[in-house]
Amino acid sequence: MMDKLDPEFFRTFDISDISRYFNRRKGIKDPEKYAVYYEVDNAINRMEAPIRVLGLTIALCLEGEGVVGIGVKKFKFTKNSLMMLNPNQYVHSLQSAGSVRIIAIGCNLELIESIMPRISGFLPLLIHNPIESVSSLSEENSLDIQQYMRLIGEKLKGADSPLKRTKISNLVQALLYEIIEKHYVSKDGIEKPQSRKEEILSNFIIEVLQNFRSERSVSFYADRLCVTPKHLSAVAKEITSHTAGELIDHYVIMEAKIMLAETALTIQEIANKLNFANQSFFGKYFKHLTGYSPSVFRRMASE
Repeated sequence: MMDKLDPEFFRTFDISDISRYFNRRKGIKDPEKYAVYYEVDNAINRMEAPIRVLGLTIALCLEGEGVVGIGVKKFKFTKNSLMMLNPNQYVHSLQSAGSVRIIAIGCNLELIESIMPRISGFLPLLIHNPIESVSSLSEENSLDIQQYMRLIGEKLKGADSPLKRTKISNLVQALLYEIIEKHYVSKDGIEKPQSRKEEILSNFIIEVLQNFRSERSVSFYADRLCVTPKHLSAVAKEITSHTAGELIDHYVIMEAKIMLAETALTIQEIANKLNFANQSFFGKYFKHLTGYSPSVFRRMASE
C-alpha cells in the first residue's frame, strides 16, 4: 500500500511519461509512447499540488470508492464509475478510503486527433462536456467497457508490427463509440445532443485552455464567442454552478500551483508567465483564491 504517488507525479506530464512509469514497474523497457494501459490496485491519498495530463485518460473503477477533483468540481467514484480526464485538464485531488482497483487507458493528443474526423460531431459531447467527468455505469455496461480496455492493453503489450498503431487507434475509436453509446445514444438515436448553452460552455472551456495564461477577462472570451459577458457568465453558472470568471480563475490557479510545485521559476517569473502586472498583484490574487501566499504553497508542496 502506498500513501502517495511518487514525487514525479507532481507535474505536468504526457501519455509517454505515464507509459514509462507504469511499464517500468512491469519490466517493459520500450513501451508504446502514444497510448498506455495501466492498473491501480492500492489505497490512494494524493495530493498537495495539481496534476495536468497532456492527453485523454479513461479510467474505470472496479472496486472500492474515493473522491477525485477534476476541473472545478469534486466527484465521488465507486465501483463501475467511469472517469474521463480531458486533454490538458487538471486533477487536483485524489483519495480513497481504502484499497481500490482502477483500470485506465491513456492516449496522446496525436492519436486522439487522428480519430476525431471519424467521430466528428460526437467527440465534443464526450471530452468537452464538464458535466460527464465521472459517471456511474450499470454492471453490464461496465463489463462491456472493461472488455475494450483490456483488449487495448493486450494489444499494447503485443509485438511491434506495421499495423499495430492502426489497430490500437481503431480499438480506441471503438471504445469511445461504446462510451458515447452508453451515455448519449438509444435505439432511437441521440438522446442528449448539446444544447446551445452547452455548446457555448464547451467552446468557452476550449478558449480558456488556450488563452488563460494571458487573458483573464470575461469580456475577452465573450467577444471570442460572440456573446455578451453577462450571458456567458449566466450560462456557466447555470451548467457548472460557477461564473465564467471563477472558471477562468480556476485554470490560472491550477497553472500557478503546478509552476510553484514543479519548477524552479521565481515567483516573479511565474507572475510574468501568467501575465500579472507584478509579483505583488499575483501574490494577492493567489492568496485571495487559495488562502496561501505563493511562497507558503511552494513550501507545502515540497514537504
